[in-house]
Amino acid sequence: MSHFATNRTNSGGRLALEWTRLRFDPVTLDRAGAWLLIDEPLVDLDQILRAIGYEQPSGQATEIRFRRLVAIAEHDDLAARIIVQRILPGLLAVVRRRRSASPHALDELLGAAWIAIRTYNHRRSPSSIAASLISDADYTAFRSEARKQSSTERPSDPLTHDRPHVHEPNSCEQLATLMEEAGAAGVPDHDLELLRQLLASPTANDLARDLKITTRTIRNRRDRITTRLREVALAA
Repeated sequence: MSHFATNRTNSGGRLALEWTRLRFDPVTLDRAGAWLLIDEPLVDLDQILRAIGYEQPSGQATEIRFRRLVAIAEHDDLAARIIVQRILPGLLAVVRRRRSASPHALDELLGAAWIAIRTYNHRRSPSSIAASLISDADYTAFRSEARKQSSTERPSDPLTHDRPHVHEPNSCEQLATLMEEAGAAGVPDHDLELLRQLLASPTANDLARDLKITTRTIRNRRDRITTRLREVALAA
């Protein structure tokens, strides 16, 4: 197992110290420079962070470079570590929003983020790869197990104890099925990705701030997607 993989669940402080060590390490810079993500000579890993949108306005060129780095990260733990650093502010925001009492909340989220980065589906075309990765990590760390339990835990009934269990899809599973059908019916991936992000975000205002667009734009797209989903549901 790689050095970065074994340290992916370090606390935020440990991550900051590790990043300080990595930023100017000559061997690390040579390795990252071979990816040719930026035009200028690479003297600091922060150059790559900025090139993929860290504390910078997001744009098409930024997303293209980010997508290239995610593809590299599938087989390169240094690339994955850089992406963790890129989305770390968003991950910390998730922990604050969850207000988790667990002292291991950040560790769990970082581990989920690492998995999300290394297994990212390159066929997806979200408007923001960073937001997509954060949403995937949030779901894996904090919501998937709760949803699994909510769909399987039922009150005990002695009259039905010996009956075979028949799984009834819950609302989350029904929505997932509907979104799959919507994709097959031609609803664009970026619209479905926005809906997933809306489901993961507490408010449209938060998502608008993360994506650097107006709340009105978010709501207009949400209404358009909802109307299209209703059409798909009625046709089913």
